[in-house]
Amino acid sequence: MNTLVFKVALPVMLFNTIYGSDFSQMLDLKFIVFLSASIIAFFFICWAVAVKLVPDAGKKGAFIQGSFRGNYVILGVALATEILGYTPVIAATGVIIAVLLYNILAVIILTIYGGQKSGSEYTLTSILMSIITNPLIIGIFAGIIVTLTGIELIPLLSTPINMVSSLATPLALLVIGASLDFSGIKDRLKLTLIASSLKLIAKPVIFLPLAVLFGISPEGIVVLLVLYAAPTAIVSYVIAAQMGSDENLASSIVLFTSLTSILTYTIGIFTLRAIGMV
Repeated sequence: MNTLVFKVALPVMLFNTIYGSDFSQMLDLKFIVFLSASIIAFFFICWAVAVKLVPDAGKKGAFIQGSFRGNYVILGVALATEILGYTPVIAATGVIIAVLLYNILAVIILTIYGGQKSGSEYTLTSILMSIITNPLIIGIFAGIIVTLTGIELIPLLSTPINMVSSLATPLALLVIGASLDFSGIKDRLKLTLIASSLKLIAKPVIFLPLAVLFGISPEGIVVLLVLYAAPTAIVSYVIAAQMGSDENLASSIVLFTSLTSILTYTIGIFTLRAIGMV
């Protein structure tokens, strides 16, 4: 089931998310630059924390990915629309940027630390090959290419693509639930709490004030809140399991952030309303 989700359902979902997007309406350069820089910067912050606090190489990849990678693709546009009362164009921009960077950075870190190997065993070529051949990356670029070339999918193709795409999230959740291992939960609790705090608290606290100073629009701030405070992406468990990282730690982070993000989202939205941003 992990293989089915990783190699079929998720790549098709990512293709379907990007396919048909109007890129010309998404070119808010200031927003794109800030979002890209913040994702990359926080990735390196999480990596630095992992080097200090996570001695096991097999856990480093799952910890780092769980700390920086959010479930924005599923939650983002819908939640931003609920908060603002309309669908902001840059919410879709966030999907493209987040999907692309999250997957590339995840493949890099899980190539380095997957299978409980040290980073010194990998070369730039092997990391690039892991990125190029990763099914999720292939799905993203296939969606971009098909959209930019103006190819329209006939119903014979679009219908099964939609059906397979709709399988990705429930199937990934089923896999997580079915593979939960509670026997070592005490050993994972500390790392789970640290990763969850980085994901749900540190990321929005660090970057939302910087976004205001950078001059991001109020609707952009809302989109960034939704993106930064999103629970860890469900796909992080699947890709961790497929690339040899600690899937039990990955699943613990997904579950804990999914439960506690309700509270952090509430606080974040209340704060934005209190200061007149929404």
